[in-house]
Amino acid sequence: MDYESLAQLGSIMGSGGMVVMDDDNCMVDVARYFIEFTHSESCGKCLPCRVGLKQIAAHPEPDTEGAGTVHHLGLLDELSRYIRECSLCGLGQTAPNPVLTTLRHFHHESRTHCCAALPGWRL
Repeated sequence: MDYESLAQLGSIMGSGGMVVMDDDNCMVDVARYFIEFTHSESCGKCLPCRVGLKQIAAHPEPDTEGAGTVHHLGLLDELSRYIRECSLCGLGQTAPNPVLTTLRHFHHESRTHCCAALPGWRL
């Protein structure tokens, strides 16, 4: 593995760390863990990172308790893209990547978490 090969696949190596998981891991919980971590590491100087990550980290219930709607997933995607595009430093620019990746590659799991409690919901 190298930076160039990962970049061709649309991924980044970051600091060179790697997390290996099996298919038993909940990707929504993994994304939430990384949002909480990056929020705690944020310097707080720029508004998108400070407030945006706080909004994602402070309200995980709709994504993990089945009380959300499909519209909520769209808002989460929009907020994550805003944070990535408007943050001033590398931490803020990459912090929402786990959420965006989960929404993109594990959309079914995101929908299951978000909307499982809605009556008549079908995946």
